[in-house]
Amino acid sequence: MWVEPVTLKGEHVTIRPMEKEDLDELYNASGHEEIWSYMPMNITSKSDMELLIDQALEGRQKGNDFPFVIHDNKLGKLVGSTRFLDTSEVSRNLEIGWTWLSPDVWRTPVNTECKYLLLMHCFESLKTIRVQLKTDGRNIRSQNAIERIGAIREGVLRKSRVTYTGFVRDTVYFSILESEWPEVKKNLERQLDR
Repeated sequence: MWVEPVTLKGEHVTIRPMEKEDLDELYNASGHEEIWSYMPMNITSKSDMELLIDQALEGRQKGNDFPFVIHDNKLGKLVGSTRFLDTSEVSRNLEIGWTWLSPDVWRTPVNTECKYLLLMHCFESLKTIRVQLKTDGRNIRSQNAIERIGAIREGVLRKSRVTYTGFVRDTVYFSILESEWPEVKKNLERQLDR
């Protein structure tokens, strides 16, 4: 396979492949309602988290999704999850998505370093041409975070997805191209003070 599970280690975070054994720690990190406001599902019980993990691992088995857990090196625990999805070896592109983090690490270097490690792996190891990110049109915090890392806003797919609440959302698309990666990398390194 072009994309395979990999462990990425930084100063603040370690990103590693998700496993069934991560259930308890991921559930403990997921106990904040605001995490799930714009996500494809709502986690309110351990069985919900078990379903999320099972679906993610099934996607990995099929070669569609590559789910990771995010370990905060300072706190010494899992604080969220992210994935590679919608991968195309032929077109050398993929999406970074399904990212959620405990509010305990919002406004810390955790998300910035996660994106830095993931993007560096995409552009420097996998040799991707394009990395896509997308978010709910109502999720301004996420849109700002994606723009802050240097992604270019491409546009909006109107009424593109029905959420678990029944709301029909607009989806905002962003991307980073291989030619843009050197500048994006410098920007992320400045933010991380490297």
